[in-house]
Amino acid sequence: MKLDEYTIDSKKRGALILALRRAIVSEFTVEDWREFGYLSGQSDYIQCHDRLLRSLHWQDPDYGDCVLQALERFTREGWDIVDQLINHPKLSSHLLTEIPDLSIFVHRDVQSVKTEAPASLSSGDVVLLALNDAERLMHISGPVSAVDRLHTALHGYFRGLCADAGLSVADDASLTALFKALRTAHPILKDLGSYDNDMVRVLNGFANAIDAINSLRNNGSIAHPSEDLLGEPEAHLAVNATRTIFNYIQAKVGH
Repeated sequence: MKLDEYTIDSKKRGALILALRRAIVSEFTVEDWREFGYLSGQSDYIQCHDRLLRSLHWQDPDYGDCVLQALERFTREGWDIVDQLINHPKLSSHLLTEIPDLSIFVHRDVQSVKTEAPASLSSGDVVLLALNDAERLMHISGPVSAVDRLHTALHGYFRGLCADAGLSVADDASLTALFKALRTAHPILKDLGSYDNDMVRVLNGFANAIDAINSLRNNGSIAHPSEDLLGEPEAHLAVNATRTIFNYIQAKVGH
């Protein structure tokens, strides 16, 4: 369904643009802007804007005006871009609160999407939420979007396990380094029973997979500017590998 009435009625159009600006100022990060740029075909404009990302990064007072400039451009470029913003998982609930009539343009159940975990949840619960979010992201904006989300959650989970076990790791330890510390020093993972040698080989394979996922996250996902993103089957592979690693470690350590 097209947003025809919002292109014709200047009052409705203005209310929508202002609601979008408020939602974006409240929710969007630099990475969200970069992701949206790739998904909407507006990457060159967003990343070359002389103030948009810089103003957001430094929390300058002109950021809201920069967002308004971007939205005005998007409406000139085509309302399909605005439709993508309306359906963005970070923006939809905000917009529907202000403009309930937009529900006819929303293509999913926005109440089911949560990208942030409550502070009371454990790091394992955060990964489970990230895995659920990944399923939705793969349907909403493609599996590439899920790779960065899962990497961040798994990194936090491994760091939490190291801390719980009293393992000393560097503040900037990579996902691979954290996994190695768990595999070699965590009391539950040091002795894997009668088939320890074979299981160590399997875990070494997963360590290599984690290292590859780390590289994919840095170079082939939307976490950093790149025009050479992962293909869909490869992104699915990275997501499923993350799921398998998490399920095994959680089953072993019990949380």
